[in-house]
Amino acid sequence: MLSESSAITVAELCRAALPLGTLVCAGHRAVGRPVRWVIAVQANGALPYLEGGELVLLTPPLPAHDQKALIQALTAAQVAAVACLPPPDPVFLALAESEGLPVLQLPAGSRIREVERVALGMLLDRQGHLERRGAQLYDQLMQLVSANAGLEDIVNEIGVTLNKTVVLQDKNLGVKFHRVVTSFAGQWDSILDLLKDRRSLPDSLSDRHKLPRHAASSYSQHLPERGIARLIAPIITQGVGRGYLSVIVGEAGPDPFDELDRIVVHHGAVICGLEMARAKAISEVQKKLRGDFLSSLISGDLPESEIQAEGDRFGHDMNLPHLAMVMQWYGEKRPSGRRLETLVNGVISQTGATTLSYLRDDQMRVFYGTDSRDPIGSARKFAGEIQATAEREFKDFRLAIGIGTVAYKVWDWRASYREAAHAADIVRRLAAKEPMYAGDLGVYTLLTRSDFREDLRALRDKMIGNLLKYDERQRADLLQTLEEFFKSHGNYTQTAEALSVHRNTLFYRISRIQEITGLDLTQPDVRLAVHLSLKIHRLLSSE
Repeated sequence: MLSESSAITVAELCRAALPLGTLVCAGHRAVGRPVRWVIAVQANGALPYLEGGELVLLTPPLPAHDQKALIQALTAAQVAAVACLPPPDPVFLALAESEGLPVLQLPAGSRIREVERVALGMLLDRQGHLERRGAQLYDQLMQLVSANAGLEDIVNEIGVTLNKTVVLQDKNLGVKFHRVVTSFAGQWDSILDLLKDRRSLPDSLSDRHKLPRHAASSYSQHLPERGIARLIAPIITQGVGRGYLSVIVGEAGPDPFDELDRIVVHHGAVICGLEMARAKAISEVQKKLRGDFLSSLISGDLPESEIQAEGDRFGHDMNLPHLAMVMQWYGEKRPSGRRLETLVNGVISQTGATTLSYLRDDQMRVFYGTDSRDPIGSARKFAGEIQATAEREFKDFRLAIGIGTVAYKVWDWRASYREAAHAADIVRRLAAKEPMYAGDLGVYTLLTRSDFREDLRALRDKMIGNLLKYDERQRADLLQTLEEFFKSHGNYTQTAEALSVHRNTLFYRISRIQEITGLDLTQPDVRLAVHLSLKIHRLLSSE
């Protein structure tokens, strides 16, 4: 018999040594008892000599009339717990509960002698057994990967093994899958908010690009603001952090996680990494196929029947009205096209938008499908979500978004794409801060025609050429004043507020502009010509 100091508890033995799926059916409050030995006993025979602290494995059948005597004898012998095959007799369970004796139900088909051997193996060689148990779980999880079960089934398997809450998050801390124990049901939303906050991560896990060099296999973390503790492991594939696997428990003691928890979380993170890499490889193939299809559609190389068939292949309703969108970073410094793709796909996932999209030459091309009565308004809202996300996540960079007109038939997608590309180019050249719809281009359609370029340049030079030279020579900002004046529709108060100057200063600047240009800005036709000249200048300057 093992000494009590070296023994493990009924709960630990149940979780770490007994077959997966073993349930505690009675005596829940006493599962903290230490187990000193494991012994198989004939349920309908005489009990052998017991010293106390044993896990008794009862071999069927249970006695029909002497169950009370059996329970009393086991209790008197001070056994730690009883394990039996299903289904346990309700009377037997009731008697055990009344005596505070834990009863463990083994999974159907368990072999008592094998259970005895494995449990004794843990008592005699705890560390070696835990490593073997971890390897067993690793094999089980690998079988799920081989069967294409997916990340959700992997997370559930880990949760069942540990009987604890398990959460899988992506690299942006978005929760992909979780298995929650009932004790967390009431506070789960607030716990999720905490887990999504990057500040809650251990410092060594905050930079996913440094994880392979600096991260341990797992970290134990106390989060007292929610009264919980977390065991978290980074998920690393191809040398980059791809996500996080966490086990969540109610905070209890300085370290509520044991060695089995750490082994399981470590193996689980490795398996999740393998599954993520596999899913990514499949996704890349699908993206290429989708991109090739949309490129051919835009080029006009596909007949309508083939377009419909390809749409069905991607699970997309090609009969919905669609609007093409073109999105691209611009400016001297810009993020990669991959980051734009990730950003757009994130918004698509969050909004549930119906889209077909692909990245080509750092240009994100999106075909947005909608059954809304206001397809243009719906598309504007979606594009606005992307613009707002880009401004929030990439504050120092600029994103141009153009929206094409509504394509009610698949053969109109090509024209919608061309319009979207033209609108995105106008956004870039004007450095506009909002997405631009092709139907709103108006005068820009004429201003961007190449055959009008010399006439447009002549108009600009005639109307504001002297002002441009003056600003360059004196390093003044009268052109900015004039632009803001037109943005405010000629309202002096609004213009002064936008420029953060006094009204008298603004009056002086407008007067000076009129002197330099020789123009009377109170005349409607002059204002129109000057306003057009400013737009022409912005477009010509971007070439």
